[in-house]
Amino acid sequence: MRVNRQRSSSAKGPTVRIRRILVALAMTPAIFGIAAPAYAAAPAVSFTKIQYNSPGTDTRSNASLNAEWVRLTNNTSKAIQLKNWTVRDKSNHVFKLPTVTVAARANLYIHTGKGTAYSGHIFWQSGNYIWNNTGDTATLRNTAGKTIDTCTWKSGTAPTNC
Repeated sequence: MRVNRQRSSSAKGPTVRIRRILVALAMTPAIFGIAAPAYAAAPAVSFTKIQYNSPGTDTRSNASLNAEWVRLTNNTSKAIQLKNWTVRDKSNHVFKLPTVTVAARANLYIHTGKGTAYSGHIFWQSGNYIWNNTGDTATLRNTAGKTIDTCTWKSGTAPTNC
């Protein structure tokens, strides 16, 4: 013999009430015209890693200077031209990027010392270290001077992931 049992509304009450409350809360911003929180989109080009403390003794040799670098990453699916963009530190050492195109999802390394550009690597052509080991901020600006990205670190020896 089969007994047909129906749940009374009170038996499922707490679960149903909680669902109704959650739905009502989720709709509250829309009802009152409140926008949902905005999340910043990743910039098209960003700092992703900085080796601010050249490994080993700071000898100011070109090899040591070039072991100090910043890595920019193109976060888009299209190549981006960075001619006349700038990278700078807190002390306002400024590097104006030459005509350089970063392929989609590719990296560009900017080494502090002297050298000749090759695939994915360019050189500041400086005879001095740029990035402070005790902490600094790297700033990337586009040709209009708008800040696109920054990366800040405190003292240490390891590269910083931005």
